Amino acid sequence: MRALTFLSTALVGNLFWVAAYAAPDTPTNHSREKRHSHSASKSAKPQISKAEDILVSARTVAGGRMVPQNGTKSRSEITQAYIAKQAPTPNVFKLLGNLPGANVASADPFGMVSGNMTIRGMNSDQIGFTVEGAPLNDIGSYMAFPTEWVDSENLNEVTMQQGSANLDSPVIGASGGIVTMKLIEPSHKMGATIAGSFGSYNTHREYVRLQSGDIGNTGMRAFVAWSHLEEPHFRGAGDDHKQHVDAKLVKDWDNGGRSTVAVTFDDSMKVAYLNPSLSAWQEYGRHANYTEKFSPTDTKYWKLHQSPYRVLILSAPQNIVINDKLGFDFTPYFYWNSGTIASASLMSENAIYSGTQKYSMDLNGNGTTTDKVMMYTPFGTPYVYRPGLVSKVHYNLGRHTLVFGYWFDWSRERMVNPYSEVGANGGPANVWGYLGNVKLSDGTRLASYDNLTITRVNTLFFGDTFNALNNRLRVEAGIKESMVSRIGYNYLPGAQYRTGMNVAVATPNLGARYRIDDHSQIFADVATNFRTPTLNALYNTYSATTGKIATQANPGQKTEYSISEEIGYRYQGGLVNGSITFFNYNFTNRQVATQVTVNNAQITQNINAGGQTSRGVDIEIGLRPWHHLHPYISAEYLHATIDNNYRVGSDYLPTAGKMAVRSPQAQASVGLDYDDGTYFAGFSVKYVGRQFSTFMNDQAMPGYVSADMNIGYRAPKILNTRPEIRLNFMNVGDNKYLSGVAGIAASSRATRGIYGSTIASQGSPTYYVAGSFAALATAKIDL
Repeated sequence: MRALTFLSTALVGNLFWVAAYAAPDTPTNHSREKRHSHSASKSAKPQISKAEDILVSARTVAGGRMVPQNGTKSRSEITQAYIAKQAPTPNVFKLLGNLPGANVASADPFGMVSGNMTIRGMNSDQIGFTVEGAPLNDIGSYMAFPTEWVDSENLNEVTMQQGSANLDSPVIGASGGIVTMKLIEPSHKMGATIAGSFGSYNTHREYVRLQSGDIGNTGMRAFVAWSHLEEPHFRGAGDDHKQHVDAKLVKDWDNGGRSTVAVTFDDSMKVAYLNPSLSAWQEYGRHANYTEKFSPTDTKYWKLHQSPYRVLILSAPQNIVINDKLGFDFTPYFYWNSGTIASASLMSENAIYSGTQKYSMDLNGNGTTTDKVMMYTPFGTPYVYRPGLVSKVHYNLGRHTLVFGYWFDWSRERMVNPYSEVGANGGPANVWGYLGNVKLSDGTRLASYDNLTITRVNTLFFGDTFNALNNRLRVEAGIKESMVSRIGYNYLPGAQYRTGMNVAVATPNLGARYRIDDHSQIFADVATNFRTPTLNALYNTYSATTGKIATQANPGQKTEYSISEEIGYRYQGGLVNGSITFFNYNFTNRQVATQVTVNNAQITQNINAGGQTSRGVDIEIGLRPWHHLHPYISAEYLHATIDNNYRVGSDYLPTAGKMAVRSPQAQASVGLDYDDGTYFAGFSVKYVGRQFSTFMNDQAMPGYVSADMNIGYRAPKILNTRPEIRLNFMNVGDNKYLSGVAGIAASSRATRGIYGSTIASQGSPTYYVAGSFAALATAKIDL
């Protein structure tokens, strides 16, 4: 209650200068009426036929890679028309890979491995992700795991907003933009879709979707979809597999309101790929991976790096229309997951550490405590419980649309790194790592990482959208006041038991769009963004073999804060659609994610890189169909520099003015799509320039070119169905390249500091290895 009172007081104080700052992405009077009328019409009209679907698809901009935009911010979007022609296996990172600013690091051919994505040099843990209004980033680390989200066949549209999140976005770590996903609409007609895929490395996938159609006169309709995927590894031993369910129920109300319930469940088992150093890649290429033969002392045996995960996401967006002026939106959601990042450690029986406490134990049961024994030591998340609610009221007052809202989010995240036995086959006795753990004499579980974090988020936001000059001019202004508190409990011996942090941040924003004529418009916005420190800042991590601190707790770590500016021009004509956007960012306390190895597990930590300045330009051009062809071009130039020297001990590395990590100066994509309603084909080629992996710019991964293709045929109608056959080809030409930076370092070689001392290498960066050439054949039929 006190937190709410504080937020309310702070917000009221900031409202006096709202007009000077920034804005929500709320619909205008006209756009909301259009949305409501569209919803109402959908409940009244029968579903269009399959032939009409194909015709609509053929008329989309750039084959579904672009959608006409009308907002005050830079935004790109892909639709089902594009998604439906891609392989059904890629995660959403891969689907967005050709949009301006998107730099995707793939780690396998088919998308079972999350890999990574940056937008304008901002890592995926700085980008917000939502599906049907529910947040998807891990609340503790902000990491994104797209392989656990929605199957591509069930995606209706994916929007990537490069510059900043929206006023009502339920995110606290999205200083680099936001990606929103919407599931397909349930059909008004009962039916089913059945598909099967088979391809390289004996990869196979099965998919079924059932449509209820209109359920009597209730105004409700629903779909439920199930899929199973198995993908043997393209390098090294092991295979990945998962089962997935998506479902959506929609109720259209007579006055234009809508109620939705969406469910996603994913159950997967993945074997990790080793992310090699540059030297290992240069020496071993794709063979730089976990070992395939078991040895009692080899912690890199592949069976010790199997990671199971289960995820459940529930969302229930509710749009309530009171009258033409007043409406409410409520989105309650619930997120749950449980999983393990697998690893193993070689333990000396007479020197086993839990925190700072040393123990002597007979781990192999031979009556002595002088052996070295390999133990399974995974970083596990037994559970994450995360309910939340986004609520807002919007009111039309003449030319103004006012919005006032509140977002509440509460989470309880348990993390543990226990010790358990390695089985006779070289794999863990229990792959989850929570059973069969080594216990102390008092029954306590032996662990090197053991904590519970409770996070509370309270956010109030207010905004105004003003339309003038017959809706040619739109101005959006708003402010958000966010308070984030974390309470941590560290159960390790010698560690501080209770710790915490509290952050309160106000983030105003302002944007405008002016339509010059029916085809041309200019837009500009200024936005502030923030990113609170991750939960890792609360806890020391300790070596399981020495008891020394591996990473130091820093509960006082400062919140990242950024100011972004954009100005751009859009042209949306009968044939050509395009946009150009100039952008600039200024960061303080820039938090950069890196992968570090703790007890042989690759986990994510964050480095405070100080200030950063990023500026550049995005270009996107697409055509509506011209002789059944849909060309597409996107490009970005990015100049991102570090503003501060980086402290190491009592000296500083001279990093000021160096290029930021994971920030290629140039990238471009060219695509072409052909679709005459029966035959379709397409290709895309992506170039990404060199990317630095150290703050000192003393190591970088080379630039690369990749290409994908597809070809397909829609058969004539057979018994009121139209079967489809599709072939997808990934990494055409089998280019062997590193696709992205996984783990960064301040420097990779000894460097003279600004005070004259010699500063040793601060680590060895690691990299994602791109998937090899692969082909996938898919047959689909709609019933």
